[in-house]
Amino acid sequence: MTDPATNGFRKLRFADSDGSDYSDIFEAEYHGSEFASETYATEDARYEYTVVGDDDLSLRTMRAEGGRRGGVIGPRDDHVVFWLTKGRLEMHFADRTRVVEPGSPYIASASEAYRFESTGTVYNGVHVADRFLREVGRDLGYRLPDGPLLFEQQDEVIARRGPLRHLIGELGPALVDERVVGPMRTALNRRLAIVVLDTFPIRNRGTDVPVANRLRDAIRYVELHAADRPSVSDIAAACGLSQRGLQDVFARTLDSTPHRFLREHRLDRVRSELLRADDRPDHDRTRGTDGVAVIARRWGFTNPGRFATAYRERFGEDPATTRRASLSARPDAGRSSWRVRRAVAFIEEHAAEDPTLQDIADAAGVLPRRLQQLFREERDESPMACLRAFRAAAERNATAGTRDAD
Repeated sequence: MTDPATNGFRKLRFADSDGSDYSDIFEAEYHGSEFASETYATEDARYEYTVVGDDDLSLRTMRAEGGRRGGVIGPRDDHVVFWLTKGRLEMHFADRTRVVEPGSPYIASASEAYRFESTGTVYNGVHVADRFLREVGRDLGYRLPDGPLLFEQQDEVIARRGPLRHLIGELGPALVDERVVGPMRTALNRRLAIVVLDTFPIRNRGTDVPVANRLRDAIRYVELHAADRPSVSDIAAACGLSQRGLQDVFARTLDSTPHRFLREHRLDRVRSELLRADDRPDHDRTRGTDGVAVIARRWGFTNPGRFATAYRERFGEDPATTRRASLSARPDAGRSSWRVRRAVAFIEEHAAEDPTLQDIADAAGVLPRRLQQLFREERDESPMACLRAFRAAAERNATAGTRDAD
């Protein structure tokens, strides 16, 4: 492994406003190699590309507006995990074409060449050196192919948990801090590399089942059997891992334990039902705290006090508050409440990212000024205050340890 004390930490920025030609991005990062060819950006394209990191791992962003960009990316020394928050990207490989839109992360393996075309993208990516990823994999005892290291895409059951994005959200301030170098930065890089190896299945492993597939099966089992409160041994058996192995992969990848993950999923299911309270016919509705208790018991929470405490720690409000807000947003209460609920759902889903007021308003289908007015009327807070509250609740949850709710 490269000496972490002299591992090429850098901060770079390329922008059309500074006179940087689009090809400068690739020439500077790859020392003028033929890694990229035919790269272009139309005259009306505006772009800013940033790089922060070292030779083992770096974070990249691309913000592009207007026009089109494209080129051919050849085999390279690093694997690229990225996701779009805006725009559209087409990737043409030798045997397939992939259209990438905002949502799930995508991995481009180091040895695969492709041609790309993009329009108006906001891109966030992690570049991990193949050499470094192999070293981390060997340390974990992974069976890696002798030839090219090729990855499959994440299964949706893992992708919707966003483990890599959540970890970057946690480590981001340290990763972009130029004072964090040497062994400290290498330790952070390893944490990210481990999540890549744990959540993206590796091809060409013979009969060996990738850890990513076992993690997928564990999460799927929890989601299907959460109301039955399966034991850790049940979950481990369902995905073909030992209990110790299951504990390890949950800690590395989800920063959790299987028991805590199960509890949080049960809480999430309760919240989902509370938010959908108005979707049922009037004769099926229960009201007040009795309705909360019935739903909680359905998901295995039999102690009301412990349940309420756990719910408040996870979501920043009491379950009865969630239910009252949902019931007040019945269809006959007017369209505005539906807009706010849609905005809140978007905020909750994207709290770990960096949504703007315009992003939230777009999700709700109203103008930003109208959205702010609706939030003041119905929630006595602003949309951005709601976003901060969800982030604070997530931070409290992340540091809450493994306290049992029931």
